[in-house]
Amino acid sequence: MSHLIDRKIGDEVDGEIISDIFTGYVFKITGGTDKEGFGMKNGVLTPERRRLLLGKGCGGIRFRKQLNRRGSKVRKLVRGCIVSSDIKMLSVKIIKVGKNTIPGLTGAEDALPKRLASKKATNILKEFGLLDVYNKKKQNAEERKTLRFMITKFANKREVKTSNGKTHIKRAKIQRLITPLRLRRKRLIKKLKEDSIKYTQEQKKAYEESYKKKSMKAKKKVAAKKTTKA
Repeated sequence: MSHLIDRKIGDEVDGEIISDIFTGYVFKITGGTDKEGFGMKNGVLTPERRRLLLGKGCGGIRFRKQLNRRGSKVRKLVRGCIVSSDIKMLSVKIIKVGKNTIPGLTGAEDALPKRLASKKATNILKEFGLLDVYNKKKQNAEERKTLRFMITKFANKREVKTSNGKTHIKRAKIQRLITPLRLRRKRLIKKLKEDSIKYTQEQKKAYEESYKKKSMKAKKKVAAKKTTKA
């Protein structure tokens, strides 16, 4: 721990400093707590404790709708982001994996299964090698209609069992998929915008003309009154 003193949150550390088991590993400091349990706060450039006024969205504090009003802030004691001798627990993240495997963490058997696959249309097509077919179909107006069904067919699916005992298939929503319906909607939105701009311009022009006519009439009345008085 003495080798890590005066380091701060976000610094990268060689694994050899901690132990010989972690040779080749590179760790990143993400946080920690002191002996009393006060957490380290990123951005507070001091190894000591500081009493800060924290609001919603700040790390290290939890706001609830029932207890806290909107915009309310709480003064809380936090530890600075610089590592000192008072820090008893330090959180790190693996940036680079070394030769030795850490049991229960970096072993091949410890890898979690990929439950959710890619959601982006182009990534799904790359996995199955259908990107060229997709680009060819996109040029044809008739075949363009079947593009959505072509991609959703290869999207990752999984069976989910409800509390009633029924099973149904769940599938991620495909993102960034350009279909004829999407292109039509974009054209329609563009046309509506152009029409609204054209309408406002016409209304402005009509108002300016009517204003000019009214001002001319008022000037004529004033001029007529002056001539009658004279």
